[in-house]
Amino acid sequence: MKINRFLKLHILIILASILLLSCHKEPKRILNEITVSVGGKPNSMDPSKISSINSMIYINHLFENLTIKDENGDVVAGAAEKWISSNNNTIYIFYIRTNAKWADGFDLKADDFVYAWQRIVDPKTQSPLSVYLENIKNAHEIINGNMDKEQLGVKALDNDILYVELEYPVPYFDELVCHTAYTPLREDIVSKNENNWSLNAETMIGNGAFQIVRIDDYRLVIRKNTDYWNYKNIKADIINFEFINDPNEALSLIEKDELYFYNSIPINKKDELFEKNIARNAAKTSLYFYEINNKINPLSNPTIRKAISLAIDRNFIIENIVKSDDIAASAIVPYNIKYNGKDFRTENTNEYFSTEDYTNNVELAKQLLEEAGYKNSNDFPVIELLTDYGVHIEIANAIKKMLKENLNIDTIVIAKPFNEFIRTRRRGNFDIARRSWAGGYNHPMSFLSLLQKDYLLNEGKYYNPLYDENIRNYLTTQDIKYLHSAEKIAIEDMAIIPLFYYNSIVMQSPKLINVTCDNFGVYNFKNAEIVESTDN
Repeated sequence: MKINRFLKLHILIILASILLLSCHKEPKRILNEITVSVGGKPNSMDPSKISSINSMIYINHLFENLTIKDENGDVVAGAAEKWISSNNNTIYIFYIRTNAKWADGFDLKADDFVYAWQRIVDPKTQSPLSVYLENIKNAHEIINGNMDKEQLGVKALDNDILYVELEYPVPYFDELVCHTAYTPLREDIVSKNENNWSLNAETMIGNGAFQIVRIDDYRLVIRKNTDYWNYKNIKADIINFEFINDPNEALSLIEKDELYFYNSIPINKKDELFEKNIARNAAKTSLYFYEINNKINPLSNPTIRKAISLAIDRNFIIENIVKSDDIAASAIVPYNIKYNGKDFRTENTNEYFSTEDYTNNVELAKQLLEEAGYKNSNDFPVIELLTDYGVHIEIANAIKKMLKENLNIDTIVIAKPFNEFIRTRRRGNFDIARRSWAGGYNHPMSFLSLLQKDYLLNEGKYYNPLYDENIRNYLTTQDIKYLHSAEKIAIEDMAIIPLFYYNSIVMQSPKLINVTCDNFGVYNFKNAEIVESTDN
């Protein structure tokens, strides 16, 4: 990172500060400016096209959905001041705040949600988030090109009232609309420049607590939006999101008080950082797994996929590479994912396979490989393991060694920079690829929908009609037994290789307070503040 990067940034901040203070006649005060990082530069800032957590964090500060989550993770009113549901939770009506505005002063309207939601289900958009709207009437058929987007079950009853009709009962729909997929958009802005509107500070206009000052290859700078209905209760004035890929670089900046937050740590410095009160555990309900390309031989064979999975020592990875308190995974849905107040994982305590008896797992893996016609693995093709850098390449190298030692399977680890890695994986150009998933709303469907046939983020192209049938049965009956059955089918097929359920460890300066995070890794800096240490 070059020194002048920060000099240029502070010049920009001074100009933004003058503009901010001139907007409202209030007593002068010291601006609350914070500098943080949640990773590298995002692939996209278009709410209809993003899928990475860091992009969602940026959007969460620039836009506001109908509902939002408070500091405790509870659903509260956002752009909608109230809402009602009826007809067994298949009809929702949202009443938009009359004082809700866009950052350029225009009123927020119900039609802004209609336009955005129709756009995201439009097959032309190719949105990775479109599946989150499949609850809405006709969404599935529209996404698959069988209906026009105008037939989506959403309409504006007037400027301030949004009517939504769902395909089936969704009692948690008020939480679902917190997700980035339900972000409103301005048609008059987006339609003029579909591909680049979100990369230009002049056209990236949101309705949230902040608005863009600048975005470039190094950072995103945002300032408080004084047209936001609740701006007086937002504590941060300016947030500088630095685009940093290297946690060691981030640590160096934190130690110099040039950065106050980073969303991961250098694993080899974990104990030291906890002692310095820089590292802290962040609640996150996530699954780390390996995606398998189900369309190529021999990985199209479930028996081979199961053999590869059993040959991996999950606890070794957790204890020696990740060095965390994460939990070895033998299923898909993590702990703390709930339905009707019940924990999906703890309700079904049966393990689909043991993560503790590794010796027995290896023997079973050898038997399965032989059953599949690969005795001694002499004719087994070389498998490519696609990953990005950091701890992920260390995990891949460990798995490479396990597969060679236990099954005599040769692998090649292919590591790419994060954005290139994501593009490669999304295009399906892999044999086995590392992946993690944090859901997006607190329900088992936020994980199990990943393996539905038509889900755009089903990157391994897994398909079992019995799996999809159980998902459909759940959606129409709301009987949770169908989701347990679906998960069992997927693990028996070894549709993916679950490795561990994890919580994040982040770096946060002791001087930074009031940072919140939901269970899915979406950090909120809206009310963050810098305070000097009170230690003697």
